[in-house]
Amino acid sequence: MRGAAASLLLVLLAGCASTPAPEARWLPPLGANPVFDATPGAAPRQRLMVRDLRLPPDAVGATHYHPWEEYLYVIEGSAVLEMAGQERRTLLPGESFVIPARQVHTPIAGPEGVRAIVTRVHDADDPERVEVE
Repeated sequence: MRGAAASLLLVLLAGCASTPAPEARWLPPLGANPVFDATPGAAPRQRLMVRDLRLPPDAVGATHYHPWEEYLYVIEGSAVLEMAGQERRTLLPGESFVIPARQVHTPIAGPEGVRAIVTRVHDADDPERVEVE
């Protein structure tokens, strides 16, 4: 009896081990979702902003610029950057790009949408973005 119970337990445990656990994943709502918005201790007159950006397929953002550099890292999908005076650039998952300070640009999500991490550090009193017509 003990042998049969032990065999049954081994079979059940083996079945559990072969079934992969579901992947834990958080999907933020559409838009620029704050991750950090803080004053760094080492730079008390600066502001650190990190956003988890998620846009639907083919979404086109407003044309704008930032007073300081913007650091973009694509996690999923693709992003198309239209920057004044430059060729259109497509970024794929795993690619990053630095948008120079005051560079007028228009963000566009690719055909499958985009999820990206966007980071900026600038003077605390500067606007987050300046829209351009």
